[in-house]
Amino acid sequence: MSTPFDGVWTVFRRELVTVRRTPGYAVLAAGLLAVLGGLVAVGGGGATGFVPAVVDLLLPTEVLVPLLAVVLGYRALFADVASGELDVIRTYPVSAAGYVLGVLLARTAALVALVGGPFALVGAYVWLTAAPDTGIFATHSGVDSPVLFVRFVALVVPFGAAYLSLSAAVSTVATSRRSAVALALLALLGGVLGGDLAVLGSLSAGASPSGIGGALALSPNGAFRGLVFEHVIGVAFAPEGGFVDTGRAVASLLGWTAAGAVAAVVSVAFGPRVDVAVEGLRARFRQ
Repeated sequence: MSTPFDGVWTVFRRELVTVRRTPGYAVLAAGLLAVLGGLVAVGGGGATGFVPAVVDLLLPTEVLVPLLAVVLGYRALFADVASGELDVIRTYPVSAAGYVLGVLLARTAALVALVGGPFALVGAYVWLTAAPDTGIFATHSGVDSPVLFVRFVALVVPFGAAYLSLSAAVSTVATSRRSAVALALLALLGGVLGGDLAVLGSLSAGASPSGIGGALALSPNGAFRGLVFEHVIGVAFAPEGGFVDTGRAVASLLGWTAAGAVAAVVSVAFGPRVDVAVEGLRARFRQ
């Protein structure tokens, strides 16, 4: 490995093999497809159009995609630490940043396949079953289009990547599989509910409603929801927009992803030194 990119590529390929050898991920993708397809069929979005289908899927997506991302990420780095493979990897010319980047890129590629596949099939179902007269909404000026559904799926990917990065980061400080699961669930609940609860708390405390859009964009779910309303649903129903600041929402998703990656790199790079220091302190107190 003559360049840092060679190390990232090696870790990336190794991690993809690990994902392919885990049949449970395929089962999760099949379950996601069943749930999404059932919701569209029961909710009537499949017969109405792409935008109504997005409306049916928005709330379930805010829960199911983070859950699948957490399942993909909560053992991504912890497994190597627990099995001792990380100690072996340290003997090779792979930096902590290169190792974490390779793992996260591979898991993100898996996320795209496991999440994008079911959503693409649901979109194809809507295309085949939607009535021919639903292209234009009778009571609104918007036009339904498969491009809007593609935008929705494109927003799902960075949304899931944020949770994948965060769950991988918290897994680096876990001491057992149970603690890894507990920390991952804590991150999931904090992301799914924390932002909305914080906004409600600020409103009850007397905050101005005009700042709701900016406050919602600070959490991954709020940023994703705002972008969907702004660039998918709002295109058909409210051309004037104003649901959320697009730049702030995009920066929020990218920021959460980057924060998780940086935290994971720091933990992997300095984790052994911290452990040695902690053990030294324990030894002193015992004496």
